[in-house]
Amino acid sequence: MQIRSVLFIVGVLLACVGASVLLPLGVSLWYGDGAFLGLLSSLVIMIGGGLALAYSNKPEEELHLTLRDGFAVVGICWIVASFAGGLPFVLTSEASLTDAVFESASGFTTTGATIFPNVEALPHGLLMWRSLTHWLGGLGIIVLSLIVLPLLGVGGMQLYRAEVTGPTPDKLTPRMQDTAIALWKLYGLMTLVLTVLLYLAGMDWFDALNHSFSTVATGGFSTKNASIAAYPQASIQWILIVFMFIAGISFSLHSRALRGMVTVYFRDRECRFYTGLLLLGSAIMVFNLVENRLFQADTLAEVEYVVRAAVFQLVSICTTTGFVTENYNLWPALTLVIILMFTLMGASAGSTGGGLKVMRLVMLFRLAYMEIFRLLHPHSVRHLKVAGKSVPTEVISGVVGFFLLYLMITTVGTLILAAQNLDLVTAFTATLTCISNVGPGLGSVGPVDNFSHLPAFSKWTLTLCMLLGRLEIYAIIVLFVPEYWRD
Repeated sequence: MQIRSVLFIVGVLLACVGASVLLPLGVSLWYGDGAFLGLLSSLVIMIGGGLALAYSNKPEEELHLTLRDGFAVVGICWIVASFAGGLPFVLTSEASLTDAVFESASGFTTTGATIFPNVEALPHGLLMWRSLTHWLGGLGIIVLSLIVLPLLGVGGMQLYRAEVTGPTPDKLTPRMQDTAIALWKLYGLMTLVLTVLLYLAGMDWFDALNHSFSTVATGGFSTKNASIAAYPQASIQWILIVFMFIAGISFSLHSRALRGMVTVYFRDRECRFYTGLLLLGSAIMVFNLVENRLFQADTLAEVEYVVRAAVFQLVSICTTTGFVTENYNLWPALTLVIILMFTLMGASAGSTGGGLKVMRLVMLFRLAYMEIFRLLHPHSVRHLKVAGKSVPTEVISGVVGFFLLYLMITTVGTLILAAQNLDLVTAFTATLTCISNVGPGLGSVGPVDNFSHLPAFSKWTLTLCMLLGRLEIYAIIVLFVPEYWRD
């Protein structure tokens, strides 16, 4: 592995993260919120440290990264960003190192779990930094899920390799840069459009920009303690529903749709599955809520309200955004089971969302069906196909292995949290929501609660879960395998 090349890239990334502090720095100066010096110190430390690291490891020749280098870049960059991103929280608030890293990792992994019980008391500059970590994390996730992970062959993501970039199988290519820039332009356009729409619907510019950063990145940080419940306007909630849904679809489909291939959404199996499950789940939740008399449905306005409440929560959970408008901790058991199922499932591969990904579930369901068919017809020969093409054996094993690791990590995380005297519901849902990068869980980490009361070791455990989930597990685990570091 080319250690110097990897450290050079990490240094450049650290400097870029530091430079992004300029936006919250300007916001702090504008509002005079007292966070200016802390943010300025963070900027200087990150840019200075990043440039020093990059300069001291500057390669003498042009960078040519291998697959092994790619794993190191992906894993180390996200870890460094999570620690460096905690600096503004330490220097501008009373957050401890544990809380600061948790909040930063939650931001960059677009999880949205927070340790701040009163976010409205935070300086405007720090609120902007929280939301910006989401947006920056989303930028990285788009490239990670559509370019880097398919190239590295992580968890069946090879399916996206030829579709998006067509790189050679043994090294990163310059074509990735053009693809990344095109995807980032689309990402920025969505952010701009959503900001304007939220402003027109009743938010001020500051809140509109913050919530746009969180929505497009499917993050979930809000500038309000009550999250989106602080905005009772139906127009704001429906706008967010639409954009959360869009953000949960693969950006490669959006890119092709903008080039005139609009029917790509209807032809894509994963997109159809994603949409159909959301419609089915929302319908069941609406009927269950009305049946249990938690909501009235006697007038058209009441019907719209219960439909909006159910659809908003399910879309928010499925896309792993994590915004809330209702305390669904109080909802019937059936709706909570549906919420947990969609927490596990997550959004589409190639989106900014987390979770198992719809693509993998589609493949697992088809594998189960093929096994049943094989039992009934033992002499038949059938191959798993996606989009009309046979899926290679290594992709199938990658998906199955990823699913098993996902369940194992969730189980271990639950045991660790339960061992620290957390109730089972809290321990399980906190672990699941963090590895799925959703944000709110159930129990004492529910939609109207936060993670501030958890023991320090639980927070570090959940921080690791967030990173594992965001980097598709393998990209982190491989760094701890001794063979990886051997030439």
